[in-house]
Amino acid sequence: MSLSHLVRLVRLVPLGAAMLLLGTIATACPGPEYPKCESDDHCKKTKDGGAIDEYCLFGQCQECAKDAHCGAGRECVKGRCEQTCASDDQCGEGSVCNDRRCVTAECRSDDACGAGGSCQAGRCQRAGTTAGGATGGTSAPTDEGVVCERHNARVQFDFNTSDLRPDGRAVLDTLAKCMTKSGDWKITVEGHCDDRGTPEYNLSLGESRAKSVKKYLTALGVDDQRVRVVTYGEEKPLDSSQTEDAWAKNRRGEILFH
Repeated sequence: MSLSHLVRLVRLVPLGAAMLLLGTIATACPGPEYPKCESDDHCKKTKDGGAIDEYCLFGQCQECAKDAHCGAGRECVKGRCEQTCASDDQCGEGSVCNDRRCVTAECRSDDACGAGGSCQAGRCQRAGTTAGGATGGTSAPTDEGVVCERHNARVQFDFNTSDLRPDGRAVLDTLAKCMTKSGDWKITVEGHCDDRGTPEYNLSLGESRAKSVKKYLTALGVDDQRVRVVTYGEEKPLDSSQTEDAWAKNRRGEILFH
């Protein structure tokens, strides 16, 4: 119904009935399509009528918006309820306690990290590196067995975070070795997101993801002038389906050679 038709209709009925009519129309107007939202009310029912119990945070429905929405021993971290911990034994199998959070572990002992490696905060580290991926030197790790080919690469990210995953760090470890060997290689890192959240928020998150890739590479000795970053937010999805699998595909950093 157009605004002009609505105005004419309101003029034809008494004031009380007009107010009732307007209220009915306003109530019938749907909110943003789930999982996008403008208020918590939009996060209580899906477009198919299914009941959900989520909260509006940064323009999208998420599991929580504050710690009170999570149970005892859990905190709201970027829209998700996460278990807090004080030691590794409070986390499940395959996880360790890092900064009061249970995170997926690459290792639990130095033996799992091979020759010259050590296990720090659940991550395998080499000499000259820290648990955060920074290095004390200026050269990347060397491995004569690495075969370097100039082809594009991709790293995936978990929901609503720019932290690199173990599989992403493995890709970047190899890339850093090859860029050290091939001094003329230059790359652009594109940051991408799924379409949950506002466009502005996703542009910012995409930029953070691209910068995380660049920071990791430069920590391994790659000249930062050889790594350009750009964000596309939600603008270039690999899969436009509104499914968990599609959203997981779209949360990524694309590494393109010049």
